[in-house]
Amino acid sequence: MPGIVEPELLEEPETAPVELPIDTTPPRPYVVFKQHVELEIDFRQKRVHGRSHILVVPIEPDVPHVFIDARHCAIDVENITVSNCPAEASYEDPCDALATPDAYQWEAAQWSIRKRRMEKLLHHRRKEVPVMDHDLACCQPLDGSLRVTLPSAEEVKKRNRDATKADQQELLIHADGNVQGYRISIPFELKNTHNGLHFVGVDPGDLRYPHVYTRHSVEPGTACSIFPCIDDPGCRNPWRVSITCPRTLGDAFQRPAVAQDHTPNLAKDGSRKRKRSDEEPQPTDIDLTEEDKQLEMTVVCSGFLTGEAIHKDDETKKTMTFEIDNNKAAKHVGFAIGPFEHVDLWSEFRSEEDDIKLGVSAAKVHGYCLPGRAEEVRNTCAALVTAVDYFVLHFGRYPFENYKVCFVDDMVEDSVPLCAFSLCSSRLLYPSDIVDTRVDTTRTLVYSLASQWFGVNIVPNTKADIWLVVGIAWFMTEYFMKHLCGNNAFRFRMKTMADRLVEVDVRRPSLHDMGEHLYLGGFEVDFMNLKAPLVLFILDRRLSKSSGSAGISRIISRMVSKANTSTQANDDVLPSDSFRKACEKIGSTRLESFWNQWVIGSGCPRFDVFQRFNKKKLCVEMTVRQVQDIAAAKVRPIDKNDFWRDVREETHAVYAGELQQAFTGPMTIRIHEADGTPYEHIVEIREDGARSVRFEIPYNTKYKRLKRNRRQRERAMANNNAKEDGQKELYYLGDVFQHPDEVEEWGFRDWDEETELKMDQESYEWIRMDADFEWLCEMKTNLPAYMYASQLQQDRDVAAQQDSMLFLQQSFAKSGAHPLVSTILTRTLLDPRYFYGIRLMAVEELPRHAVQEQVDWIGLKHLQKTFQHFFCHPGTTTPRPNNFSDLREYMIQCAIPEAMARIRGEDGKCPKEARRFILGLLQLNNNSENVYSDQFYICRLIKALAMCQIPDEKKAKPQMNMSLAFGDGDDEDEIMGEDVDPEPEEFQKLAIEEINRYCRRDEYAPSFQNCFTVAALDAFCRLMKAEVMPLNPLVFVQYLQDRTADVVRIKACDSLVELGLLNKPEFLQYFFSAISTDPSPFVRGELFKVLCRGLASMAIGEETTSNKQKQGDQPAKEGLDLVVEQENEEREKSKARKENLQAALAALKERTADDEVFQEAIWRALESPVLTVAERINLLEICALLVDDYPSLVLKFKYPEAWSARRGEAVQDKKCVVDFKRHYRTKSRGTYATPLPPPPPPPSRPEPKRTITLNLNRTPSISNKSATTPTSSQPQPPPTTAAPASLTAATPVPSQLKKSISVTVPKPAAASPSPAVTATKPSAPSDSRPGTPSSSTAKPSTVAKLAVTAKPAAVAKPAATSKPATTPKPTVTPKPAGTPKPTVTPKPGATSTSKPVIAKPVIAKPVISKPTLGKSGASQERPPKPASSQERPVTNISKSSVPHEKSIKSASRPFSPHGKMVKSGEPRRDSISVLPPIRPTVESPHAESKLHAAKANGISSLPAKPLKSLKRSSTESEGGRPSKVVKLNTSGIIDAMKQLKPSKTVKLKFTAWNKLRMKNPPAPATIRAVGKKPTLNTSVNRGSSSQPGKLGAPRTALPKPKSAARATPPPPPRKPSSTPVSNAQPSASTQSSGGSGKVRKPLPDMRKPLPSAVANPHPTPSKTTSPSSPTAPKTVPKLKIKVKPPS
Repeated sequence: MPGIVEPELLEEPETAPVELPIDTTPPRPYVVFKQHVELEIDFRQKRVHGRSHILVVPIEPDVPHVFIDARHCAIDVENITVSNCPAEASYEDPCDALATPDAYQWEAAQWSIRKRRMEKLLHHRRKEVPVMDHDLACCQPLDGSLRVTLPSAEEVKKRNRDATKADQQELLIHADGNVQGYRISIPFELKNTHNGLHFVGVDPGDLRYPHVYTRHSVEPGTACSIFPCIDDPGCRNPWRVSITCPRTLGDAFQRPAVAQDHTPNLAKDGSRKRKRSDEEPQPTDIDLTEEDKQLEMTVVCSGFLTGEAIHKDDETKKTMTFEIDNNKAAKHVGFAIGPFEHVDLWSEFRSEEDDIKLGVSAAKVHGYCLPGRAEEVRNTCAALVTAVDYFVLHFGRYPFENYKVCFVDDMVEDSVPLCAFSLCSSRLLYPSDIVDTRVDTTRTLVYSLASQWFGVNIVPNTKADIWLVVGIAWFMTEYFMKHLCGNNAFRFRMKTMADRLVEVDVRRPSLHDMGEHLYLGGFEVDFMNLKAPLVLFILDRRLSKSSGSAGISRIISRMVSKANTSTQANDDVLPSDSFRKACEKIGSTRLESFWNQWVIGSGCPRFDVFQRFNKKKLCVEMTVRQVQDIAAAKVRPIDKNDFWRDVREETHAVYAGELQQAFTGPMTIRIHEADGTPYEHIVEIREDGARSVRFEIPYNTKYKRLKRNRRQRERAMANNNAKEDGQKELYYLGDVFQHPDEVEEWGFRDWDEETELKMDQESYEWIRMDADFEWLCEMKTNLPAYMYASQLQQDRDVAAQQDSMLFLQQSFAKSGAHPLVSTILTRTLLDPRYFYGIRLMAVEELPRHAVQEQVDWIGLKHLQKTFQHFFCHPGTTTPRPNNFSDLREYMIQCAIPEAMARIRGEDGKCPKEARRFILGLLQLNNNSENVYSDQFYICRLIKALAMCQIPDEKKAKPQMNMSLAFGDGDDEDEIMGEDVDPEPEEFQKLAIEEINRYCRRDEYAPSFQNCFTVAALDAFCRLMKAEVMPLNPLVFVQYLQDRTADVVRIKACDSLVELGLLNKPEFLQYFFSAISTDPSPFVRGELFKVLCRGLASMAIGEETTSNKQKQGDQPAKEGLDLVVEQENEEREKSKARKENLQAALAALKERTADDEVFQEAIWRALESPVLTVAERINLLEICALLVDDYPSLVLKFKYPEAWSARRGEAVQDKKCVVDFKRHYRTKSRGTYATPLPPPPPPPSRPEPKRTITLNLNRTPSISNKSATTPTSSQPQPPPTTAAPASLTAATPVPSQLKKSISVTVPKPAAASPSPAVTATKPSAPSDSRPGTPSSSTAKPSTVAKLAVTAKPAAVAKPAATSKPATTPKPTVTPKPAGTPKPTVTPKPGATSTSKPVIAKPVIAKPVISKPTLGKSGASQERPPKPASSQERPVTNISKSSVPHEKSIKSASRPFSPHGKMVKSGEPRRDSISVLPPIRPTVESPHAESKLHAAKANGISSLPAKPLKSLKRSSTESEGGRPSKVVKLNTSGIIDAMKQLKPSKTVKLKFTAWNKLRMKNPPAPATIRAVGKKPTLNTSVNRGSSSQPGKLGAPRTALPKPKSAARATPPPPPRKPSSTPVSNAQPSASTQSSGGSGKVRKPLPDMRKPLPSAVANPHPTPSKTTSPSSPTAPKTVPKLKIKVKPPS
């Protein structure tokens, strides 16, 4: 609110970053020499058990204990042996903290307690030990949850003295008796397999082939969930893995004997109940055919197979043993077990010549898949054998004996590289007729293969070196894809990735720091996969150019050769420093600056290039300026796809890398001069203070340029002979359709004469910056458009052509649609010599030139004619039968319909011609003659068919406003009724019918991965969100069945969330149930991403069009200025939510804070046993983000047990029988009285220094709402009894404008006593319930004093008395929404665990609040303490009449013992308030604590202020506005206050005239404040504001008392009382204030009336929660304050 004089507040310190738990455990002084794992898998019961043998070698003497990692394991510590000796051991599973203790009664508000319990499972910061220091030095266990005590050497020798020599050697017991190692044998069984293993096809209803495989993660913690080990990436050792599994699929589910089956299983309905006829519960049988029962079970494991044998005790089982000779970490060991089919890829795809050429280096490649998919494996992995051979020839020998790739279901990742083995998702498999996924799938599989060289065999030294290993693996992959797809595809992909990197690498961590943050999620891995290969690519370009060598390829081959042949342990470890030295040695250059800029630093350069030809010097003057700092400072909108990444990085203190102000290095500039010859010039971009470098590049052409028209030259070359035709192809591209008839038919446009004259006068054709692609940058030049057109047509480099296309896209904003640009783009599209990626860019750009105003739909005509030219019968729009043999033309055929669907006219709708054309393509599609599938092509047409029906809101809104702004309403209805075109509705029916036809087709003839249904659901979602179709969630709900395909269920959920159904409690509960209980980890992961996008949409305020229209249909509020100001503030808030993460999170939390259904659903999801540790942490972080923390909970314990003994009859030999009986003690043994503590003495009240603070940031706003409690417009009846001392009951007043001010003065140290007066409360409503306070309970009020004097004021008479008003007939006042119902303080000792009942809204009443559990359902009441002058019940009044459940929630927050928190010993203050637009305040500058509970000052419904989020500036104001504060001394404000005209008067007792340095003697003063803004109804406000005796009465009903101008005397002291009575008399200011005594902070929306002046026994400054969304500062108001003695 403008003009508020608020107290001086200390600057709140910035919230400290969230620090991760610190693990200070030192490295352990032992290493693992070898590990042997024995596993047995039981498919029927999902049971995994076995024994782990770890051979440990101590580095230091006398190592007492060995710590081993194990999670989710049940370990028999009694049977653990060390070198055949029994050993002491202890085990504490850290995953036990995931379970909820029986005594805990908690919910979402207690998320912090759960997080503290899970602290061992969270990511810890620890001092990292490099891998080079691990070998033969130490190891770092993750948890060390299993501690084993090592026996003495003598005991080991004694126990193994009879062992064979081979066994002694295996135990490292030498002949001289020296014991160097200890073999620890650990029997274990997995309690929960979801974190380390995944079973498929085992559960009832899952009809897939049963199989199981291991799960893996970037961070440690998964390997130790499979078997006990040292889960340390730096701890590497040889392995031996023996796996026992069923021999056939029938054996896996063969029912065992009843005596052998002791583990009961759950029934189909999930219960443990069974019928009485069942003797023993049996696991559910899986129906298998006889053919399936004979399928052989196969184990595919890391390493190489050394043996396979039938189990000696059970013929239905077999054991397969694998060994890994090389030193490998536990995370690189994995396996898969199932009825896999074997595909011998190397023999099918490698010719005999290649086999002879490679010799012993030829690696064998094996493929494994589930039955029936062998042919898909052959199609998918056809390039793997070629890739292996390419890597062997160019980079070095394959490090292992063979390579296995196994395809399994439900994998989260696409592929996981392990030792000589890759687990891949079956989603990658495709049949031979699918061509759309070939390139991307091949690239994924080749990267997994390349990781065998770098990532598995050669590992990074530290986390800071991970980027190098990842980058080299992708570098090898990209160079193989270049070999496979060609140089143009390679350079086009590199340029596309570089442009993407420049866009996303803003305020992101550097590559050096990224390795530490990979645990946050897959988004960090994706960023590393994007940037790391690009940095190595430009490094390779610079090294190759400087030294002329093979660049990085030569360095890679040397490292591979060294790792394969060397016997040293550290030769297979790659530190980035040694790699940099190798690069410097080959390139003969220093790379320190390159490393600092691209590896240690973050961001990408952005260049602004200015060129000018100097005719005198005959040179090109060029200035290169770097402007990346401008892009970094620019506010970027929040992308909902990156919302979860932003939140995780913010909460985990992930800071951006250092921004490079100036990037340096060589750059190649190529100038194509007038004779057509390109001249290259290498310049050095140096670091300069101005970040601007100037060059003078010499010009080489010495003769005068031929002045010949360019068009004439092109036509002459088109008519030349064959020899010249070859030159034409070399010189020009895009010179098709040059004949005049073709030009006229297509509507092509040539350069005008003026432009051609400029082109002929230029001294060069064009200038190409960074011609050798050595920079990852954004380049902007001042070259004219025709130079880029020449570069597009004459430069054969695909990267140069891509630069030209990007320039044409950027120039559209300046030039708009132009027929010449459309001509260039169309000729580019028609010329097949262009790379297909450039042609696709032309297709994407042409819709922007399809407008009616400037170019008469020229872009639409060109797109349509191009499609007809390539894919339709001549002269018609009927498409020819599909032929996808040419992949380039197929891409063009798919892209053109989507481009036509994006065309919009002036009315924002797609033209009828384009819509009908797309529908005809779908209806007339013919794939009978095509050898390839057209399923993806049909999906693209369905998407285009939906897009063409969605109007453009930006173009449609102005048209709608124009139609509503002119003419009479009736005439408009008639006109609009006449202009309604039925064609869109008819087209919509045809389009939906066509889409539904493909949906039905997908049901009886499933498409590839059900792509038809997925495309149809996406189309329906788009149409419903744009309100083209009515919202019908049942369209998507029908696909949520459990047996529906995973991709279809995910798309259905995504569509429902996109349509805003997260606000529906029913869908919200189902959605969280699916996230937490779905058996597929892939589905759970995708649904979690959908949830994050849905929460992001809520946070940034993205709503459906229907919600916006509903808001627009609401009637406008009264008062034009108020409406405009409200719209501006809402617009600022909406903008802040879209740009500021803190504002978005605050808005999201405000929206979900009171959603009990959401809190209950997410808390129930956290209890699911199916979730992994990482999934639990993600859900817990969302809970912590959206729910306020309440770190206390209710514990439920069992009654204590007691035993009773009864002596029975005596027996022989003086013996008797004693009967013992156990029972529970439910009653206390006695009553214990607890004396109450004495009340604390009142605090001292020193005289504070007084400061007036003026906030001049806000503009005054006029409100027409009531100045009292906004309960109703109807007046309440006055009290039935007279109230002495001008005190009357609060009565609502009619709605009036606010034209008064608020003055707050601190209470002096010495206060004169005045009698305590109570006022009766108005009659309660008729529907009052039991438990409400009696109607005779008085409302508290406040004392109005001006405390500026240094000495205590004399006792004055009462200010005024009002006669008892005549009691009118009682009128029932309507209940305000959001007002909490009064409750009663419970009896001492009473404890309630039931959820708080939300009372119905009633009129404002005093509410005696009780401490509860906040938002939790279980509340715990505390016994009240005797009220005194410092301790009284707290009165809660609702904030406003707007319905708001949060006020009820906040009332249940715990309070301080005094009913109100006293901040930093600050004395309590009384207040004088008058209802304002402008409120000066005199306030004490005491420091105040920022912690506060629920308010008791008339606005108690406000919630507690949330903590500030990370990275938020501490200088930011509460509302996000910049704080412009003027601090004035009380002695200097008098001169300015004298100049104000009297508008509102508050007369107070003032005795400190000597301090104000006034010449006149002390006299009562008048404070007046006048706002410059014109106000309404001045007389009414002036009359109403000067009634000190009426607390809330109607301002026009009562006469003005005679003694209104007299000051109010200070109150006398009063005795403590348990009844909440007033201790002060009300003043005139209490009508308009909340009665709190403290000025509120600037509120974001002060148009709402302030709460009524309900008295408070403890007036304390109140605060209102301001939104965290930053809003722009408003204009500074003109404020006049005047103080003068009364006449």
